[in-house]
Amino acid sequence: MVSPALGLLLLLLAAAPIPAPASGIGFQLHHRFSDRVRRWAEGRAVPGAWWPDKGTTEYYAALAHHDRALRGRAIAASDLSFADGNATFRLSSLGLYVVVPLLFRSA
Repeated sequence: MVSPALGLLLLLLAAAPIPAPASGIGFQLHHRFSDRVRRWAEGRAVPGAWWPDKGTTEYYAALAHHDRALRGRAIAASDLSFADGNATFRLSSLGLYVVVPLLFRSA
């Protein structure tokens, strides 16, 4: 027969929460000419996927054209720019975190 103290201890151990690694919401950003997006598009045979070689004139011209097209749509109500500096933190069990301050400039 189990003593009452030992039974209580076993009950508490069974009901104790099991520690789990912390998780958070994360996401990755990829531009359309990144290697990962290229592999994704080529693997799915995306029609019209044209991939200029990195570092070429066509590569930078395509990026600039895309930026001008987005700016021309005037989707955002105000300009957005990076503030001075940022901070990167390494948390031992959670990985790297970056804090990037942004400034909103009204038109």
